[in-house]
Amino acid sequence: MKTATIIDLIVDANIHTQSMNHIIKQQHISQRMRRRLKNNGIITINGQSATWDTLVHGGDHLLMKLAPEQEFSHTPMNLEIVYEDEHILAVNKAAGVLMHPTSTMRDGTLANGVLYYYDETEQAHDFHPVHRLDKDTSGIVIIAKTSIVQHAFDKQRTKFKKVYDAIVEGTLPSQSLTIKWPIGRKAGSIIERCCTSIGKPARTDVTVLARHIVSQPVQMDKNLSTQQVLTHVQCVLHTGRTHQIRVHLSHLGFPLAGDDLYGGHLDHIHRQALHAGYLAFTHPMTQEYIELRAPMPTDMKDLLYL
Repeated sequence: MKTATIIDLIVDANIHTQSMNHIIKQQHISQRMRRRLKNNGIITINGQSATWDTLVHGGDHLLMKLAPEQEFSHTPMNLEIVYEDEHILAVNKAAGVLMHPTSTMRDGTLANGVLYYYDETEQAHDFHPVHRLDKDTSGIVIIAKTSIVQHAFDKQRTKFKKVYDAIVEGTLPSQSLTIKWPIGRKAGSIIERCCTSIGKPARTDVTVLARHIVSQPVQMDKNLSTQQVLTHVQCVLHTGRTHQIRVHLSHLGFPLAGDDLYGGHLDHIHRQALHAGYLAFTHPMTQEYIELRAPMPTDMKDLLYL
């Protein structure tokens, strides 16, 4: 496995103020590597975060770190781009798509598709997700175009307003409620989470948007049917625990339709009915307030018209 590139040097005390690019050129670094350092390097001067535009003075301690190049295949994908500027890319991820390759799934992930898109649009960037969605959750994800931008999101502790559409089984007891149960790992599982007093704090605000009654055949007699209520809810996350919405609603007794991991049924949809449809945040590079929306996908809309 390739190791990260690290440039660690004390600038000659006798030099005049110079640009970062000029200093790096003097280290006999190739143009291609300088471009990667500019776009994806983490730079500090005297222990303080810096950028390619920061001026360097004699005696400065310059440290530059660069992660190994990502060795993902670049695969054509029909990306639904919600927003793009020179710093970030926002994509409406389809359900069934992993964020990035794993040991068993090397192709067909969002990372593969985004890297192909960068090739096609002649952008020299790597894949730097700012946050993630589960494979079978659809909706908006933000990808930083450089590690500097990704680091800026972390450094500024950017607050996101995340609003999800979910369709749950059953009738909730009120039009709106707040769930504050702590969430932690379920004993004996590396995947499942549960509500537990020793978990991390978690808060989900839930608002009912609509209720829909659907009929489903009785297994023993297809001429008979029972009625089931599906409820369309809007969930606002105040924390970002793994599977937070799924766990909170399941623990309340209203699992997401299609979420068989947490008690939902596969009668009408074969993935959890969860969609990240709204995302708002202050852009860490421009300080502009950004609001993004992505419509609910067809498989979830169809649940409301069965």
